[in-house]
Amino acid sequence: MCAEGIAHGINLAKSSVLEYAYYVAQIPCYVSPVSNNYLFLDYIQNPFSLFFKRGLNVSLATDNPLYFHFTREPLLEEYSIAHNVFKLSMVDMCEISRNSVLHSGFPHSRKKECVSDTYWLSGPSGNDTCKTNVPQVRVSFRSEVLSNELLICDIIS
Repeated sequence: MCAEGIAHGINLAKSSVLEYAYYVAQIPCYVSPVSNNYLFLDYIQNPFSLFFKRGLNVSLATDNPLYFHFTREPLLEEYSIAHNVFKLSMVDMCEISRNSVLHSGFPHSRKKECVSDTYWLSGPSGNDTCKTNVPQVRVSFRSEVLSNELLICDIIS
């Protein structure tokens, strides 16, 4: 539970308790559907779409691009496959891209340039729709649902 992020993460689907813990902690999960397709699961069985819909902090990544990808733009391949296979909307794709920037090791200045001058704040305060193309209502929804879950966790404990 001390992870700053995990690659692939597809085994989270085997443990709903662990998946929920990753959701509540918002631990970043970098998934590579193309690599997963070759090594572990067919695209249709990949839990990426389910993780995304449930609000896990997911983004797309590449894994061994010289081995699994066929173009000079392996990350673009991952996005294209995710869009087509998982039937994700353009807003979904923008949210995943936003997550990717937030997960990245980019310097503070680059994250401000790509997401918001206050990208570290939760909810709509940390999102600039002109930069991310992620509507504030989407960011608000994600933030409110997570806040409610955290409140429930606090009440239970």
